[in-house]
Amino acid sequence: MKLPVTRYYGSKRRIVEKIGAALQEHHIEFNSILDLFGGTGIVSYYMAKIGKEVVYNDILSFNCQIARALLQTPKGTFTEKSALALLHRMPGRQYRTIIEDNYQDIYYPTDENQIIDTVIQNISFLPEDEKASAYYVLFQSCMIKRPFNIFHRRNLNLRTGFTEANFGNKTTWEQSFESLFVKFTKELNEYQFEVMPHVDIINTSALQCDRTADLVYIDTPYFQKKNSSNITYHNRYHFLEGLMNYTDIPNQINPEKTNREIRIGATTEFERRSHYIEDLHALLARHQQSVIAMSYTSAGYPSIEELCDVMHQYKDRVEVCGLGNHPFALNRNNEDRQEVLIIGV
Repeated sequence: MKLPVTRYYGSKRRIVEKIGAALQEHHIEFNSILDLFGGTGIVSYYMAKIGKEVVYNDILSFNCQIARALLQTPKGTFTEKSALALLHRMPGRQYRTIIEDNYQDIYYPTDENQIIDTVIQNISFLPEDEKASAYYVLFQSCMIKRPFNIFHRRNLNLRTGFTEANFGNKTTWEQSFESLFVKFTKELNEYQFEVMPHVDIINTSALQCDRTADLVYIDTPYFQKKNSSNITYHNRYHFLEGLMNYTDIPNQINPEKTNREIRIGATTEFERRSHYIEDLHALLARHQQSVIAMSYTSAGYPSIEELCDVMHQYKDRVEVCGLGNHPFALNRNNEDRQEVLIIGV
């Protein structure tokens, strides 16, 4: 199955078909799925493609816009002409310069900061059925221009001072927004549905999501076994989440962070090492009437064994399905990293 590339940290794109196969091999029958930590929607997209009713949830609103573009916007709604028009300032509109003023030499050069300011404000004037697609194109373009596709560090110098490295591609980073808007509009139209699937999209915390389904899929953040520090999903994507609340950005910048992290959307849910098991108990207790499938990794803390012990308190049968060796490209010390699916029935 062809799946969209959303450049998201921890994306299950490479293994989502293995997840589907594992559920089938263990005779898990379900018509509906609740994707509690939906991210940019790969698991929800796959499940919609195979005909399941999907409830997608994510706490970050920018992720929900990407999911809406892929799962709730009909193919062909957003055109290349519409995308390119976003790059130009319209006569009669007053434009603010929030990114240009606050993010000099942090993530993008000045001319690109000006483009981001322009595009995000132009999106607010679009018809409602085009907005999610426009956000999708902007967010994909912003990510692909970033070393590592994320925003947890102030590292524009990796682009401007690039000579040679074993990561990234300066040619990719330096593509114009014009060319990227055309590229991602074409990609989006390729993957959007002609006939809309049964998908609901919810923007709330996993522990507060009150929806149910036959199968509840859990893909929580996890902690490295040997690393006490933790970079959260909010750290990685605060800039995109901030763009969803553009006019609030100046009042939400953390001045203590060198990368000028935007506080909007920050959460402690499943982001504190000391509270992870407590959060997991609360989540499994809420959904113990459903089949539960949890993605995890051998490189994670707590261990797979500890998670199975927790799962056994809510489910009679717990199976651990190996999904193969899948090291992260940006981590040299994880060649033995194994992906697993823990199924509780």
